[in-house]
Amino acid sequence: MLAENTNLNFQEKFLNFFKKNLKTIILISIFTILTIIGLLFYKNLKEKKDILVSEMYIEATILLKQNQNNEAKNVLENVINKKNKFYSPLALYFIIDNNLENSSEKIINYFDQILKIKNIDKDHVNLIKIKKAIYLFKFGSEEQIIKTLNPVINSESSWRVMAINLISEYFVSKGQKVKADEYLKLLNN
Repeated sequence: MLAENTNLNFQEKFLNFFKKNLKTIILISIFTILTIIGLLFYKNLKEKKDILVSEMYIEATILLKQNQNNEAKNVLENVINKKNKFYSPLALYFIIDNNLENSSEKIINYFDQILKIKNIDKDHVNLIKIKKAIYLFKFGSEEQIIKTLNPVINSESSWRVMAINLISEYFVSKGQKVKADEYLKLLNN
């Protein structure tokens, strides 16, 4: 009997709570459902965008095989502008490897554009900076190279040692042994 009264008492309290807070419960439920639908929609939209960018990249490779270099370059530039963390850097490397762009300023701007992509992980950003520095060895100034590599050198990145060795080799190639040695000393720190 006592168990029945306790059970009835609990049911009454629950029903009273539910009746008093019905509007709040409905609003929370609607908000939760709309949030889930919104997240699923966003995820689906992002996947479609990624597929579109990958198809553009593949199209550019096909165009290049068909010796349609200008068309391939235009498609690859569009891939870079899509700011995709995977395909935008690949598009830039493809442009460089296949000599599709003659303007070193444009290539440097592409690097800068890719380095501004927010969802690229830190280690990959440092690798892109190293690739930019290697490109700058041919076409850039000492100031640009130092500005590009110093953030990697002053970090805890797995690319730090490579960045130090690269800048040291750069200074050796320019006959600036003292500067090269200064950077090599950083390897001991």
